[in-house]
Amino acid sequence: MGEGADQRRNHYGCSHPGAVVIAMRYVIVICAVTFFLIWDGLYNQGHYLDTTVREITRIMRYITGMV
Repeated sequence: MGEGADQRRNHYGCSHPGAVVIAMRYVIVICAVTFFLIWDGLYNQGHYLDTTVREITRIMRYITGMV
């Protein structure tokens, strides 16, 4: 194994004590983005999502030189 046999693990099977906290941050970010997308779709007919996609497309065309 390469690890010490006496190394303690949490009940998630991970020896890193902050692993659960780091994973929880990802869950919170994913939930916040999902909430925003649902809100935008229900109350703004997807206006902010549409604007974001158009701007990202414009920036990518500028960077890659495609017209």
